[in-house]
Amino acid sequence: MAENQRQVVTEIIDNFKSRLSKSVREQIGSAQFDDLAIMIDEAINTEIASAADMLENVTRKLRESARGPELGL
Repeated sequence: MAENQRQVVTEIIDNFKSRLSKSVREQIGSAQFDDLAIMIDEAINTEIASAADMLENVTRKLRESARGPELGL
């Protein structure tokens, strides 16, 4: 996980924890929070991969349109 992504995941987990009551936080172990962090990281990676795919498609279409039509000469 990249450092900036690790920071985002940590902020999400901390924000989530802050919304829980103290008794609920105490019932949830660090292993479960670690599992949540992994799930968040995987979701972020999936979205990054999807965005990269979309960017590749746009780039390909731009290159195709920049070439212009074949004149058939």
